Amino acid sequence: MRTGILPMLAGLALFTAACVSGTPGAETARGNRNVITRQQMIDVNATSVYDAVQKLQGSWLTTRGPTSITDETPTMVSVYMTGSDMGGVEFLRRLRPDDVNEIRYYESGEASARFGLGHQRGVIEVIPRGVQ
Repeated sequence: MRTGILPMLAGLALFTAACVSGTPGAETARGNRNVITRQQMIDVNATSVYDAVQKLQGSWLTTRGPTSITDETPTMVSVYMTGSDMGGVEFLRRLRPDDVNEIRYYESGEASARFGLGHQRGVIEVIPRGVQ
């Protein structure tokens, strides 16, 4: 019975090593549903950042119905780049994937904490190339 424990421990060690190996940060970007990388945009042959978001995370672009009885304006996601409000998703149509390092999506609560109130549909943050 004791001879079976050594191979089991060796297998466990190999499994653990496989789980933690790899390029630091690479798995985080691929596994995070709120991040799109430049490489992912290139992989889907996106012609614009809007096209990339639509192909990879289309739910970020969906509108939400009116948020109150008195204001029937549908709520759209806001777009920020380098800390500045760039308006709505139309801004993404003018950006090429090669000019962008990463795109991040923040849901309503996190968007309000990071960018201020008024982001009921969330925020898409564009991180331009050369900025971390």
